[in-house]
Amino acid sequence: MDRITALLIVRNEEAALPACLDSLAGIVSHLAVVDTGSADGTRLVIENETRDDRFDHVSLEFRPFDNFAACRNHALALVATPWTLSIDADERLSPTLREELLVALAEDALDRADAWTLPFHNFVLGRLMTCRELTDQRHLRLFRTAGAQFDGEVHEAVILPDGADILELQGYVEHQTMRSWRDYLRKIDLYTRLEAGDGSRFYAVCHLPIALPATFWRIWVRRGCCRDGWPGFAWALTSGLGSVLRDWRRLTR
Repeated sequence: MDRITALLIVRNEEAALPACLDSLAGIVSHLAVVDTGSADGTRLVIENETRDDRFDHVSLEFRPFDNFAACRNHALALVATPWTLSIDADERLSPTLREELLVALAEDALDRADAWTLPFHNFVLGRLMTCRELTDQRHLRLFRTAGAQFDGEVHEAVILPDGADILELQGYVEHQTMRSWRDYLRKIDLYTRLEAGDGSRFYAVCHLPIALPATFWRIWVRRGCCRDGWPGFAWALTSGLGSVLRDWRRLTR
C-alpha cells in the first residue's frame, strides 16, 4: 500500500543523493523532488530512479530557488500519499530507523499519531559529533500530508493543523552536516543572504566587532566542540565566520 512519499529539495547533490535514496528504498513508495538549479548529475540520479523499480512513482520538477519553505511547499504539493517524510540529500535513514519504520508500516502503527519526530546523529568532516551544539537533536520530519505546510525562509519548519498529536521514533537519521569545509561555506553564504533581511541593524553594528570570537568561544568551549578535535574546531570557526557575514550583510542590505 502506498503510504509515504519522501520529499526533497536538491541542488548539486550528485555525490550525496545516492546514499540517501538507498536508505529510502523499501520504506517510501514515492519521491517528490524539486531541483532548484543543479549543474551536476543530480537530475540524472533522480531520472534513473524513474527507470528502476525501487519507487512506485517519482515526481521531479524544477524551480528557481527563492526560499526553503516555498520550495518545500512546491514539493509538498506533489505528494499524493497519506504520509510525507521530509529529508535532505545529505541525510539518510539509519538501519535502526529503517527497521522501526518497516515494523510501523506492517502494523499500521504510524496512525497512532499525526506526526513523528526523529533523532539526528550529526557528522562533521566524517566524525560523529559529541558536543552539545550538535547532539540531542530531534526534528519533526514524518507527518500526515493533509493540512501540513512549511514555514520559514531558512530553517523551515512543518506547520501542522491545530491539535495534531506528535510522538517520537527512536531510530535515528544520519546527517552529514559538513561533508567538506568548502561545501559548507557555500551553505553559509546562502543562509546569511536569506537571514540578512531579518534582524536589527543596530544589533549588527554592536555585535559585528565581537561576532567571530564570541561565537567561536560559545561553540568551542561552552558547547563542548573542543571535545571533537579538528571537526569541532572547524565547526566553531565556520559558525563564527557565518555570524560575521550575517552581521555584515544586515549592515549593507
